[in-house]
Amino acid sequence: MKKITTNLPARPKRDYTIHVSDNAIEEIGSLYDFAAYSKVFIVTDSVVGPLLLDKLIAALPVTADSITLPIGDGQKSIKSIETIWTAMHAAGCDRKSLVINLGGGVIGDLGGFAAATYMRGVDFLNVPTTLLAQVDSSVGGKTGFNFDGIKNLVGTFDQPIGVVIDTGTLTTLPKREFLSGFAEIIKHGLVSDKAYFEQATAKLPLEFSQDELADIISRSCEIKAEVVEHDETETGARKLMNFGHTVGHAIEALSLGAEQPLLHGEAVSIGMVAEAAISQQLGMLAESEFHEIEQALSNAGLPIKMNDSSVDKLLEKMRSDKKNDSGNINFTLLKGIGSAVYDQRVEQSAIIEALHAVMRQNT
Repeated sequence: MKKITTNLPARPKRDYTIHVSDNAIEEIGSLYDFAAYSKVFIVTDSVVGPLLLDKLIAALPVTADSITLPIGDGQKSIKSIETIWTAMHAAGCDRKSLVINLGGGVIGDLGGFAAATYMRGVDFLNVPTTLLAQVDSSVGGKTGFNFDGIKNLVGTFDQPIGVVIDTGTLTTLPKREFLSGFAEIIKHGLVSDKAYFEQATAKLPLEFSQDELADIISRSCEIKAEVVEHDETETGARKLMNFGHTVGHAIEALSLGAEQPLLHGEAVSIGMVAEAAISQQLGMLAESEFHEIEQALSNAGLPIKMNDSSVDKLLEKMRSDKKNDSGNINFTLLKGIGSAVYDQRVEQSAIIEALHAVMRQNT
């Protein structure tokens, strides 16, 4: 089992370990003192629950209650939070209870927020079951939900007591979901580690062995943990993780009403191409590197273009992004593969040019 420790200098009592193995769920009972909690409550969804809930409950040394939510980003709402709170109260959860989030990023965000706010906060443990959640959202303590049409507008920074990554859960993951996770893997390399970018793009995602994939997941967790250690609440260096997300979140939000909405990683992939294009426009990124990024994402089976959309609507969503200040749209941009800078303000004309560049009508 691989172990990555997240050290939080400002709050050393909240340091925690990320465990990675191909049977981590079966081993979970030996990793934490579950008997120290008055109640264990599991939050999962209607896809993951039938596959893994019984396995998790059997691995726990104590009894546990649970709630199963419908799937989809559309569930990231205050209504779902209220549903979790109600179920926790009905189960007799008190301030010494533990919430276990079993699922992808939506479950981690919802369950984490519910735990962070129930009775002013109870402990929670993340057991991410999608590649996207394993390499990104389960680490770092961001919780929350969508509100008023804006991605993750309401939320908290509250760290889990740990993260348990079972790579065996990926064997049941649909191909599209698996590929979506590689967007965040590639992003980690682009913003902070060129060698890791080359490692993660050396093969097609489905060609990596289980051992290679475990190494990739672990390195992504290390990168994310290192950033969180230096900037837990995203006032500085953690903003590097937002590369591709300013445009990507706008694209994702607008796609929610479509017959087949984009997955988070798919939207971020397009967002990374757009924001790499801005980086190139500003003379920060070489044209050859831009094309290398575009090709790497395409080779990974990720979209690099979006259907023709309204630039005005995209700009409106981007202006509502919680990362902005004083009405200015802030970007994280690349100054080369493996190096990024944050809090970059960009002229609207450059943003519009980049948005047109990722629309299919211009291919």
